Amino acid sequence: MSNSLAYYLRKYGGITRNDIVPIISDRSPYYILGILGISKAGGAYLPIDSKLPIDRIQYILEEVNPKMILYNNTQNIIEKLLLSNENLKLYNVQKHNYKSNINSIENINETDDICYVLFTSGTTGKPKGVLISHFNINNYTRKFDGSSQFDNIYNLIKKENVHNILGITNFSFDASQTEIIVSLVNGLKIILVDELMSNDIILLSKYITENNVEFINTTPTRFKLFMEYDEFKNAVNNIKMIYLGGESLSMNLCKYIKEYSNCSIYNSYGPTECTVDASIKLINESENNYITIGKPIRNCNIYILDKYFKPVPIGVEGEIFIGGYGVGKGYLNREELTKEKFIENPFNFDNDKHNEIIYRTGDLGKWTLHGEIEYLGRIDFQVKIHGQRIELEEIESTIKEVKGIEDSVVIDKVKENGDKYLVCYYVKNNDNQIVKGKDIRNYLKNKLPLYMVPNYFKNINNIPITINGKLDKKALPE
Repeated sequence: MSNSLAYYLRKYGGITRNDIVPIISDRSPYYILGILGISKAGGAYLPIDSKLPIDRIQYILEEVNPKMILYNNTQNIIEKLLLSNENLKLYNVQKHNYKSNINSIENINETDDICYVLFTSGTTGKPKGVLISHFNINNYTRKFDGSSQFDNIYNLIKKENVHNILGITNFSFDASQTEIIVSLVNGLKIILVDELMSNDIILLSKYITENNVEFINTTPTRFKLFMEYDEFKNAVNNIKMIYLGGESLSMNLCKYIKEYSNCSIYNSYGPTECTVDASIKLINESENNYITIGKPIRNCNIYILDKYFKPVPIGVEGEIFIGGYGVGKGYLNREELTKEKFIENPFNFDNDKHNEIIYRTGDLGKWTLHGEIEYLGRIDFQVKIHGQRIELEEIESTIKEVKGIEDSVVIDKVKENGDKYLVCYYVKNNDNQIVKGKDIRNYLKNKLPLYMVPNYFKNINNIPITINGKLDKKALPE
């Protein structure tokens, strides 16, 4: 079926190597047919979330200037796009004639050609397109014969004897490659979740059980939300592997999961620019309360450097840089930003052409004595108040030690006079423990320097999250 679509795209759409083809689709198998057809035609697929504001979709399309756009069950978005540009060449992937007999199609791609493009938030307020090659994704997904515990995602899945993978991640986020491409490349079964079910945890729980799902990949925040439902707690009993990433993972959540499942829990780390994941950690309950992001995966090099780009000693904080086979090709139409973030690798002593560039993550970390990496937060999550450098995640971690606290988030705000101050939003758990802001403040005064104690405390029902399962700061109350 995908051969037929690829033939059409190549012959009638003029799609060839490195042509970027946007696909605006609902959560159906036609999306998978679409990206397979684009790839086989020689193009690079670009998933666009139909729930994005129309102005943002238009901006992305202007950046790409595509020869053709694929869509499915998103007619309302397509009509709006045509109002602003009637010359767009659109093709409904669901209405394609898949009965045409195309047994094979010639592969025209080179390994360094673009495989897919994902647009992520930019510091300028405009999204930027990340370019990932076939070589990059091949290193992440294909089988390796080796003894390393953390070769890559496929070897972990094979080790855990996983065959059925839940497809729940938004297609426009890189974690969806773990669910879809890993499955397609290695002959695993994708249990695809539609939009309705992804927002109905009771229905989702039943679906997981009925389809013998063995692998779930999501963020800690989203998984914690799932675990609030008894139906999901029952469903998770048969899961073999839970793969969490995108934000910090707490040992409390891992222990809670283990109360209902004997599954293996993995913590993963990696920016979109470096092909989903750069390091992986298998969680061991006997460890201390802090979870590292583990060790680099196969063919990935991680460097922790000081401001002079020199390696820091074990236990010393520095910025995380990533090199190796997963480092992408840069940003679409952003030459200066690419030069700023993708820099020459001063440690490529073997002259490996696939290790010539390292990516500057903007993340802070340090090496442990066991050769693992302790993640310390974003550089831009650091704030200075009265000249003192403050790590917001350190405050949040301490607040979670308070009895009766389920979760918390700390943000900095600015007064009209320019002075910065801290606000803590906290969620109480269900043990009927009475917790007030003054209780948290008193606890923090005994644990942290006074300048790290938030000025205000607000109790909220839950921590708001975005569609990709991360903290939604804009949704926090004033």
